[in-house]
Amino acid sequence: MSSAQPLLFHKEAPLAWITFNRPERRNAVSLEMWQAIPDFVAQVAADNDIRVLLIRGAGDEAFISGADISQFGSVRANADTTQTYDRATGTALASLATLEKPVVAMINGICFGGGCSVAVMCDLRICSDDSRFCIPAARLSVAYPVERGVERLVHVVGAANATEILVTARVYNAAEALRMSLVNQVVPKAELESYTRDYALKIADNAPLSVASHKFFVRESTKAATLRDMDKIRAWSTRCFNSDDYKEGVTAFMQKRRPKFQGK
Repeated sequence: MSSAQPLLFHKEAPLAWITFNRPERRNAVSLEMWQAIPDFVAQVAADNDIRVLLIRGAGDEAFISGADISQFGSVRANADTTQTYDRATGTALASLATLEKPVVAMINGICFGGGCSVAVMCDLRICSDDSRFCIPAARLSVAYPVERGVERLVHVVGAANATEILVTARVYNAAEALRMSLVNQVVPKAELESYTRDYALKIADNAPLSVASHKFFVRESTKAATLRDMDKIRAWSTRCFNSDDYKEGVTAFMQKRRPKFQGK
Protein backbone atom coordinates (compact mmCIF):
# COMPACT_ATOMS: atom_id res chain seq x y z
CA MET A 1 0.00 0.00 0.00
CA SER A 2 1.47 3.34 -1.02
CA SER A 3 0.16 6.86 -1.19
CA ALA A 4 1.36 10.38 -0.65
CA GLN A 5 -1.12 10.61 2.20
CA PRO A 6 0.32 9.52 5.57
CA LEU A 7 -3.13 8.66 6.91
CA LEU A 8 -5.72 6.92 4.75
CA PHE A 9 -9.46 6.43 5.17
CA HIS A 10 -11.28 3.66 3.33
CA LYS A 11 -14.92 2.63 3.57
CA GLU A 12 -16.22 -0.82 2.67
CA ALA A 13 -19.57 -0.83 4.44
CA PRO A 14 -20.30 -2.03 7.05
CA LEU A 15 -16.58 -1.55 7.81
CA ALA A 16 -14.23 1.42 7.60
CA TRP A 17 -10.44 1.44 7.82
CA ILE A 18 -7.96 4.04 9.01
CA THR A 19 -4.48 3.17 7.79
CA PHE A 20 -1.26 4.65 9.15
CA ASN A 21 0.56 4.92 5.84
CA ARG A 22 4.25 5.61 6.34
CA PRO A 23 5.75 2.14 5.85
CA GLU A 24 9.17 3.61 5.10
CA ARG A 25 9.17 4.94 8.69
CA ARG A 26 7.35 1.95 10.14
CA ASN A 27 4.22 4.10 10.31
CA ALA A 28 5.62 6.53 12.89
CA VAL A 29 2.94 9.09 13.74
CA SER A 30 3.57 12.73 12.93
CA LEU A 31 1.76 15.68 14.48
CA GLU A 32 -0.22 16.08 11.26
CA MET A 33 -1.40 12.47 11.47
CA TRP A 34 -2.57 12.88 15.07
CA GLN A 35 -4.47 15.99 13.98
CA ALA A 36 -6.18 14.14 11.10
CA ILE A 37 -7.50 11.19 13.12
CA PRO A 38 -10.53 12.90 14.76
CA ASP A 39 -11.93 14.00 11.38
CA PHE A 40 -11.87 10.44 10.08
CA VAL A 41 -13.44 9.14 13.29
CA ALA A 42 -16.16 11.79 12.96
CA GLN A 43 -16.94 10.49 9.46
CA VAL A 44 -17.41 7.01 10.91
CA ALA A 45 -19.66 8.36 13.66
CA ALA A 46 -21.88 10.17 11.15
CA ASP A 47 -22.20 7.32 8.64
CA ASN A 48 -25.02 4.89 9.43
CA ASP A 49 -23.64 2.43 6.89
CA ILE A 50 -20.48 1.92 8.96
CA ARG A 51 -20.75 -0.31 12.01
CA VAL A 52 -17.11 -1.10 12.84
CA LEU A 53 -13.91 0.93 12.50
CA LEU A 54 -10.61 -0.89 11.98
CA ILE A 55 -7.14 0.57 12.51
CA ARG A 56 -4.13 -0.81 10.66
CA GLY A 57 -0.59 0.01 9.60
CA ALA A 58 0.66 -0.13 6.02
CA GLY A 59 3.31 -2.63 4.98
CA ASP A 60 4.53 -5.86 6.56
CA GLU A 61 6.75 -4.53 9.34
CA ALA A 62 4.68 -2.41 11.67
CA PHE A 63 1.31 -1.40 13.02
CA ILE A 64 2.71 1.85 14.45
CA SER A 65 6.32 2.16 15.59
CA GLY A 66 5.49 5.13 17.81
CA ALA A 67 5.53 8.89 17.55
CA ASP A 68 7.80 10.43 14.93
CA ILE A 69 10.76 11.32 17.13
CA SER A 70 12.37 13.29 14.30
CA GLN A 71 9.74 15.98 14.98
CA PHE A 72 10.45 16.22 18.68
CA GLY A 73 13.09 18.92 18.27
CA SER A 74 10.42 21.28 16.94
CA VAL A 75 7.04 20.12 18.31
CA ARG A 76 8.20 18.66 21.63
CA ALA A 77 11.35 20.60 22.41
CA ASN A 78 10.19 21.37 25.96
CA ALA A 79 7.10 21.46 28.16
CA ASP A 80 5.79 24.66 26.55
CA THR A 81 6.13 23.67 22.90
CA THR A 82 4.72 20.21 23.55
CA GLN A 83 1.30 21.55 24.54
CA THR A 84 0.02 21.67 20.95
CA TYR A 85 1.34 18.17 20.33
CA ASP A 86 -0.19 16.82 23.53
CA ARG A 87 -3.57 18.36 22.73
CA ALA A 88 -3.50 16.73 19.29
CA THR A 89 -2.61 13.29 20.62
CA GLY A 90 -5.15 13.59 23.43
CA THR A 91 -7.94 14.57 21.05
CA ALA A 92 -7.04 11.76 18.62
CA LEU A 93 -6.94 9.07 21.29
CA ALA A 94 -10.14 10.32 22.93
CA SER A 95 -11.96 10.21 19.59
CA LEU A 96 -11.22 6.49 19.29
CA ALA A 97 -12.19 5.73 22.87
CA THR A 98 -15.47 7.65 22.78
CA LEU A 99 -16.70 6.62 19.33
CA GLU A 100 -19.98 4.79 19.92
CA LYS A 101 -19.10 2.17 17.31
CA PRO A 102 -16.54 -0.55 18.11
CA VAL A 103 -12.93 0.02 17.07
CA VAL A 104 -10.68 -2.93 16.24
CA ALA A 105 -6.89 -2.69 15.96
CA MET A 106 -5.29 -5.03 13.40
CA ILE A 107 -1.71 -5.19 14.67
CA ASN A 108 0.95 -6.41 12.28
CA GLY A 109 4.51 -6.46 13.57
CA ILE A 110 5.88 -3.57 15.61
CA CYS A 111 3.54 -1.81 18.03
CA PHE A 112 5.68 0.55 20.09
CA GLY A 113 5.09 3.72 22.10
CA GLY A 114 2.30 5.74 20.54
CA GLY A 115 1.27 2.61 18.67
CA CYS A 116 0.44 0.98 22.00
CA SER A 117 -1.49 4.11 22.97
CA VAL A 118 -3.59 3.82 19.81
CA ALA A 119 -4.05 0.08 20.29
CA VAL A 120 -5.28 0.26 23.88
CA MET A 121 -7.75 3.00 22.98
CA CYS A 122 -9.35 0.54 20.57
CA ASP A 123 -11.97 -1.79 21.97
CA LEU A 124 -10.43 -4.98 20.59
CA ARG A 125 -6.94 -5.90 19.42
CA ILE A 126 -5.96 -8.70 17.04
CA CYS A 127 -2.28 -9.24 16.26
CA SER A 128 -0.08 -11.37 14.04
CA ASP A 129 2.06 -14.00 15.68
CA ASP A 130 5.24 -12.02 14.93
CA SER A 131 4.01 -8.84 16.62
CA ARG A 132 6.11 -7.08 19.23
CA PHE A 133 5.01 -4.56 21.83
CA CYS A 134 6.94 -1.96 23.81
CA ILE A 135 6.45 1.39 25.52
CA PRO A 136 9.99 2.85 25.60
CA ALA A 137 9.10 6.05 27.48
CA ALA A 138 11.48 5.22 30.34
CA ARG A 139 14.36 5.19 27.85
CA LEU A 140 13.44 8.68 26.62
CA SER A 141 12.67 10.31 29.98
CA VAL A 142 9.06 10.71 28.87
CA ALA A 143 6.12 10.40 31.26
CA TYR A 144 2.88 9.33 29.61
CA PRO A 145 -0.05 11.40 30.96
CA VAL A 146 -2.54 9.35 32.94
CA GLU A 147 -5.48 10.40 30.79
CA ARG A 148 -3.71 9.69 27.48
CA GLY A 149 -2.72 6.10 27.87
CA VAL A 150 -1.70 5.05 31.38
CA GLU A 151 -5.24 4.84 32.75
CA ARG A 152 -6.45 2.85 29.77
CA LEU A 153 -3.40 0.58 29.86
CA VAL A 154 -4.11 -0.23 33.52
CA HIS A 155 -7.72 -1.06 32.68
CA VAL A 156 -6.64 -3.34 29.83
CA VAL A 157 -3.75 -5.29 31.41
CA GLY A 158 -4.02 -4.55 35.14
CA ALA A 159 -1.82 -2.46 37.40
CA ALA A 160 0.98 -5.01 37.82
CA ASN A 161 1.41 -5.60 34.09
CA ALA A 162 1.09 -1.90 33.29
CA THR A 163 3.80 -1.10 35.82
CA GLU A 164 6.15 -3.65 34.31
CA ILE A 165 5.49 -2.43 30.76
CA LEU A 166 6.17 1.18 31.70
CA VAL A 167 9.15 0.86 34.04
CA THR A 168 11.09 -1.88 32.25
CA ALA A 169 10.48 -0.54 28.71
CA ARG A 170 11.10 -4.08 27.47
CA VAL A 171 9.79 -5.70 24.32
CA TYR A 172 6.97 -8.27 24.60
CA ASN A 173 6.13 -10.90 22.01
CA ALA A 174 2.63 -11.80 20.85
CA ALA A 175 2.25 -14.70 23.28
CA GLU A 176 3.18 -12.48 26.23
CA ALA A 177 0.77 -9.80 25.02
CA LEU A 178 -2.04 -12.34 24.85
CA ARG A 179 -1.26 -13.68 28.31
CA MET A 180 -1.60 -10.22 29.86
CA SER A 181 -4.72 -9.40 27.76
CA LEU A 182 -2.94 -6.65 25.85
CA VAL A 183 -4.42 -8.35 22.77
CA ASN A 184 -7.58 -10.41 22.36
CA GLN A 185 -6.42 -12.77 19.62
CA VAL A 186 -3.14 -13.89 18.03
CA VAL A 187 -3.29 -15.30 14.50
CA PRO A 188 -0.73 -16.39 11.89
CA LYS A 189 0.66 -13.42 9.98
CA ALA A 190 -0.64 -14.64 6.62
CA GLU A 191 -4.19 -14.88 8.01
CA LEU A 192 -4.29 -11.60 9.92
CA GLU A 193 -6.24 -9.46 7.47
CA SER A 194 -8.80 -12.09 6.49
CA TYR A 195 -9.32 -13.13 10.11
CA THR A 196 -9.71 -9.54 11.31
CA ARG A 197 -12.14 -8.66 8.53
CA ASP A 198 -14.31 -11.70 9.28
CA TYR A 199 -14.12 -10.91 13.01
CA ALA A 200 -15.29 -7.33 12.37
CA LEU A 201 -18.07 -8.45 10.04
CA LYS A 202 -19.44 -10.73 12.76
CA ILE A 203 -19.56 -7.72 15.09
CA ALA A 204 -21.25 -5.67 12.36
CA ASP A 205 -23.98 -8.32 12.09
CA ASN A 206 -25.02 -7.69 15.68
CA ALA A 207 -27.55 -5.08 16.80
CA PRO A 208 -25.81 -1.67 16.56
CA LEU A 209 -27.69 -0.16 19.52
CA SER A 210 -26.75 -3.09 21.74
CA VAL A 211 -23.11 -2.98 20.62
CA ALA A 212 -22.88 0.77 21.23
CA SER A 213 -24.56 0.44 24.62
CA HIS A 214 -22.23 -2.29 25.79
CA LYS A 215 -19.16 -0.35 24.62
CA PHE A 216 -20.39 2.57 26.74
CA PHE A 217 -21.33 0.37 29.69
CA VAL A 218 -17.87 -1.22 29.76
CA ARG A 219 -16.27 2.22 29.68
CA GLU A 220 -18.47 3.44 32.53
CA SER A 221 -17.80 0.30 34.58
CA THR A 222 -14.13 1.27 34.84
CA LYS A 223 -15.15 4.39 36.78
CA ALA A 224 -15.98 4.56 40.45
CA ALA A 225 -19.66 3.83 41.02
CA THR A 226 -20.33 7.41 42.13
CA LEU A 227 -18.90 8.78 38.86
CA ARG A 228 -20.88 6.65 36.43
CA ASP A 229 -23.47 8.33 34.21
CA MET A 230 -26.39 6.26 35.44
CA ASP A 231 -28.98 8.40 33.65
CA LYS A 232 -27.31 7.71 30.31
CA ILE A 233 -26.86 4.02 31.15
CA ARG A 234 -30.57 3.68 31.89
CA ALA A 235 -31.51 5.71 28.81
CA TRP A 236 -29.40 3.53 26.52
CA SER A 237 -30.82 0.36 28.01
CA THR A 238 -34.35 1.67 27.50
CA ARG A 239 -33.49 2.68 23.94
CA CYS A 240 -32.49 -0.91 23.15
CA PHE A 241 -35.68 -2.43 24.58
CA ASN A 242 -37.88 0.11 22.77
CA SER A 243 -36.13 -0.31 19.42
CA ASP A 244 -37.34 -1.96 16.24
CA ASP A 245 -34.16 -4.02 16.37
CA TYR A 246 -35.24 -5.57 19.68
CA LYS A 247 -38.51 -6.68 18.07
CA GLU A 248 -36.57 -8.00 15.08
CA GLY A 249 -34.11 -9.87 17.29
CA VAL A 250 -36.85 -11.62 19.25
CA THR A 251 -38.86 -12.42 16.10
CA ALA A 252 -35.80 -13.78 14.29
CA PHE A 253 -34.90 -15.94 17.29
CA MET A 254 -38.40 -17.42 17.43
CA GLN A 255 -38.41 -18.00 13.66
CA LYS A 256 -34.91 -19.50 13.78
CA ARG A 257 -33.55 -17.12 11.17
CA ARG A 258 -30.78 -14.57 10.97
CA PRO A 259 -31.88 -11.13 12.23
CA LYS A 260 -31.62 -8.06 10.04
CA PHE A 261 -30.74 -5.14 12.30
CA GLN A 262 -31.15 -1.54 11.17
CA GLY A 263 -29.81 0.34 14.18
CA LYS A 264 -33.25 1.73 14.96
